[in-house]
Amino acid sequence: MYRVDTIVARATAAGRAAIAIIRLSGPDAVTTAEHFLRSSRALGGMPPWTLGRFSAVDPADGHIIDEVLAVRMAAPRSYTKEEVVEIHCHGSPVVVEALLGAAMLAGARLAEPGEFTRRAVLNGRMDLIQAEAVGDLIEAPVLSGAKAAWQRLSGALSNRILAMRSGLLSILSNVEAYIDFSDDDLPEEDPGEQLAALASVRVDVENLLSGFVGARREREGYRVVLAGKPNVGKSSLLNSLLGFGRAIVSLEAGTTRDTITETVEVSGFAFVITDTAGVRETGSVSEALAVARSLQEAADADILLRVVDGSRPLDEADLRVLGLKTQEGAELIVVNKSDLPTGLTADDQQKLEAMGCEIISASALETGGSDDLRNTWASTAGALKGDAAASAGLGRERHRAALERASAAIDDAMALMKGGDGAELASIELRRALTEISGITEALDNEQVLDRIFSNFCLGK
Repeated sequence: MYRVDTIVARATAAGRAAIAIIRLSGPDAVTTAEHFLRSSRALGGMPPWTLGRFSAVDPADGHIIDEVLAVRMAAPRSYTKEEVVEIHCHGSPVVVEALLGAAMLAGARLAEPGEFTRRAVLNGRMDLIQAEAVGDLIEAPVLSGAKAAWQRLSGALSNRILAMRSGLLSILSNVEAYIDFSDDDLPEEDPGEQLAALASVRVDVENLLSGFVGARREREGYRVVLAGKPNVGKSSLLNSLLGFGRAIVSLEAGTTRDTITETVEVSGFAFVITDTAGVRETGSVSEALAVARSLQEAADADILLRVVDGSRPLDEADLRVLGLKTQEGAELIVVNKSDLPTGLTADDQQKLEAMGCEIISASALETGGSDDLRNTWASTAGALKGDAAASAGLGRERHRAALERASAAIDDAMALMKGGDGAELASIELRRALTEISGITEALDNEQVLDRIFSNFCLGK
């Protein structure tokens, strides 16, 4: 359980702005704020959820830091279910730091990353899925991702998980009743009924899992990977697609030694573009590591762009690149440098066409030379999207791993129940499945899970 103290943090982004918001939460939030907020009417004497004007003063010497607006949100009807105070001040970093210092002098502690939302979870204001959705909503790369995060925050995925949990509990209670009270006058056991109910839960689990990849793409963006041998123009193409010089371009082969990643939006989809090191045989240890990373990025891509230089004939290195595959995505061929006379032979053209995937001509030098490529991404993303809604936003690896373990436990339980003599062992597997599914929405006293979830949150959330 967390320390029952009062925390404070800036709730708006760092830097200069017209307005900044400072948030306090905890049992002494109001009295702490009253130590440095001055007005004819004390904050605690005002109706909750009503803005009041105050002079914020330095507790050390009493000089005015800023004229602010403040509102108190009475427990339990607040974000954390604790007493909460929000102070709206001018967005000067100097003013914000002074007010944070005043709050800490008055007894508050600077909040840890995500601590406000963590308290909301521990106090029952929301579950873990909804807490993660808060972070996803803040980090959403495009509007569709924000909408999906809001769906999870509203409880769509949580309700699906709770329904599966309820189904498993019902099955487990029936199985254990016949184990614990086998000598009592119970109705004759019907294993078929329990198996059918368990099969129904398993179908629900698989339906959620089937939409994972689409939901992950919606949450994080589509992974677009540029793969090719050195000097086919990958870095120039990346710069053209982004509209600015992100990658170093040089005639020297092997300039890119590490992956370079940037995000762009096209037709409402977020694309995370990764430029990789040129794929070739090398005696350099560092370049060999870079090539190995390129191959892994290609395998993990949602959209793999296998880039060849259209001004030269294909060679063995090109053929190696053209043989790269993704695990769950789409593969396209990009014939780059279309502004130059073609160097591809008729045999090369046949080899490209025999690959059976879309071929796009592109140029980093011509105006609009990358437009066709962007448009193709959008159409490919639409085809890959699938029914992400079927997953109710199940787009985090933590969720998928837990459901896969639960699915395996359900399979083991069903096999034992079909055997007829494994009720006690089946109940163990059912409990294992129940623990995995429950852990998606509940912390289950696992501090490490909480630490991992909230580690990437900003201080004020």
